[in-house]
Order: sequence, then C-alpha cells, then structure tokens
Amino acid sequence: MPRAAELAINGGKPAKTTPYGSGPKHIPAEKEAVCKVLDRGQLPFSRGPEVMALREKWAKMYGATHCITASSGTAAIHTAIGALGIGRGDEVITSPITDMGTLIAIMAQNAVPVFADVDPWSRNMTPESIAAKITPRTKCLLVVHLAGNPVDMPAVMKIARQHRLKVVEDLAQSYLCSYKGKLCGSYGDFGCFSLNDSKHIGAGDGGMVITNNGRLADLAELFADKCYDRSGQGRLPFMVGYNYRLNIMAAAVALEQIKRVRKLTDTRNARGEKLSALIADAPGVIPHRVLPGAKCTYWYYLLGLDFSVLKCHAVVFAQALTAEGVPNWLDTGTVLNWPLFAERRSDPWACSFSCPLYEGEVDYSLDSYPGVKTAITSQVRLQLNEWWTDKDVKDTAKAIRKVAEYYAA
Repeated sequence: MPRAAELAINGGKPAKTTPYGSGPKHIPAEKEAVCKVLDRGQLPFSRGPEVMALREKWAKMYGATHCITASSGTAAIHTAIGALGIGRGDEVITSPITDMGTLIAIMAQNAVPVFADVDPWSRNMTPESIAAKITPRTKCLLVVHLAGNPVDMPAVMKIARQHRLKVVEDLAQSYLCSYKGKLCGSYGDFGCFSLNDSKHIGAGDGGMVITNNGRLADLAELFADKCYDRSGQGRLPFMVGYNYRLNIMAAAVALEQIKRVRKLTDTRNARGEKLSALIADAPGVIPHRVLPGAKCTYWYYLLGLDFSVLKCHAVVFAQALTAEGVPNWLDTGTVLNWPLFAERRSDPWACSFSCPLYEGEVDYSLDSYPGVKTAITSQVRLQLNEWWTDKDVKDTAKAIRKVAEYYAA
C-alpha cells in the first residue's frame, strides 16, 4: 500500500490553498425594495402589498392553495401546531436534533415533545423510530427535514394515516427539497419555513406556512393575528391568538430573494452531490446520506466518519481537515443534553411533561437514542453553500481523501 501524503497538520502542504468562493447575502435590489416601502410614507402592519405578494408567490412555488405569513420560523411552526388544536398533555413526535424553535411550538401549547431516533448519517428522523414512539396520547408528527435533506415522507404519511395523526413539516433549513418528485412541505397538513437571515431566503426574520386545507388555513390566519378576522366575516375573537404578523420590510426583502432561490438551491444540490461522488470510495468516510430519489438542497454538508477504518478520534480528523484548508466543526448538538430535558427542569411558562393533565412518561436519556449518539460523535460539518466553485468542491474532496487515507493507513 503506498504511503499516505504527509498531512498539513504535520508539516505537509495543504490540499486546499485558495479561499472559498463567496458573495453577498443581499443585493441592491433588496435595498431598493425596502426604500419603495418607506417612500410610500406608511408601513402597513399586517397585510400590506409586499406581504400579500409574498404569500402568493410562495404558494405558487409550492403548488399550495393557501399561504400564511408569520414573524419567524418559530412562529410559523407554532401557528401550525396551534391551528391543529394541539394542547395540554398531547404528545407531538419530533426530532432530538433540531432548533429550540421546533420545541417552543410544542411546549408553548403545553403539549409534550416526544423524540424519535435518527439515521446517524443524515440526522433525519426515521419512520421506524417514529412508529415506535406512538402512544394513545400522540396527536401530531412534527417532521424536521434537516440541512436541506428530505425525510422519507411517504412512509411517514402512511404511519400518520394508520394512526389518524396530523403532520407538520419543519423546513427551516430545507427549501425546495423533494422526494420522488414531490416537494417536501406539501406532504403534511402544514409546511413551515424560516426567513432567518442564515436560511436559503434570509430577510432578517420571518416565517411562512403553507397548507391545502381551507379550514386549517383560516385557523392559522386567526392564530397568527390575535384571532382578528380579516376575511370580512365579522367574527369576534373566539380563541387566544398571537401577534405573529410578518413585518412588511422583511416581506419586501424576501420578495426579491425568492426570485433567486431556485437557482440557489439547485446550485447547492449540484455542489453537494458532486462532493459526495468524489469521496464515495474514500476510506472511512461516509458522505452525507440522501435517500434514493430525494433532492437535497444542502444547508450544510455532514461528513460521517467510520472509526472501524479510521484510526483517530473525530477531533483529530477535524483538526487535520482544517489544517488542509477546509474549515469544519464537530456538530454535537442534540436537545437531549439540554437541562430542559436532561434534568426535566420545571417550567412555569409551559408545563409540558410536568403538566397535571399528562399521564405519560417520556424517555429523554441519550443512551436510548443510538442513532443520535453515533451522529454527534462521528460527523464533522462543512458549510457548503451556493458560492462554492467547482474547484472548491474538488479541493475539498482532495483534502477529505488525503486525511482519510492517512488515518486509514
């Protein structure tokens, strides 16, 4: 076996010596759009023209009959959960690798988050684990499509139909990903998106909700807007709604960015797929796992490490890869380590698992989630994006192969 090349961390020449491609998140057209709003002399608080135009374009992009705007991705998910009537003591199955926003949507309703395990090489919830967590108290499946990567939604929907469960899709990181030709977000009762500035469309903050159910759309509109009836039916508030209205300035920015989002996601998909192909036979590394027939839009790239082949720790691999000119970090995030769940902290604002109306018992022990344990100890994360050039992809693959071959030798 030929000797592996000397690693840069040991004094060798780095595999990648040029900076990664970069570009602006915002362009002059967005500034012009905001200025047009200001030039009109007033800022409509709820249903201004930019807000309504964004709803229309978003619904068209996803083939949805209804689109509701919200003030954040968290607000979008909470709106969906609230419109479905999820409440005290109800169980909602979701992912233990997610953002607090996903959990706020559940716990603010005094419902109980129940976690499914994940596939370690995609970090996505698995249908098998979801099915295993269903109890008579389960009311909803809150499916998180992580890092632009689709969950097996046909299998999830089959489970939901069997148990008569509602389904909400969290696509904060996963614009325009699809499975077997169908856009994720259009499978469940609701699809929810974030306009946080780090996302595929970043307007500072904001959220989008889509559905094909007119009754649910009506309830979502009311839930996100103080239960004020804007439809002209004259209804007085009959439930507690929230002030989750989207700021018109954010809508103006998002309206410009939506023009570029398909090209952006297509580019990320192409870069991610090429990187996976170039490292597919590298020893001891596992490319970001994507289901056959799925289109991933790579909000970031997960590189798996097989320690039965690699004779090093994940920290060592990550440091060596950084020295080769490829920035990366160990992604050890899981909500199971948070005091909120690990210690079952009593929360006066959301009773959740301490609710007197809840008679179940949820296992939040990390040892009960082998997929999560493998994921957080055996992956490094690369910040792949639309600005990567073809050379960036090739150099990144070269660096990964170099480090892998060294520690596999």
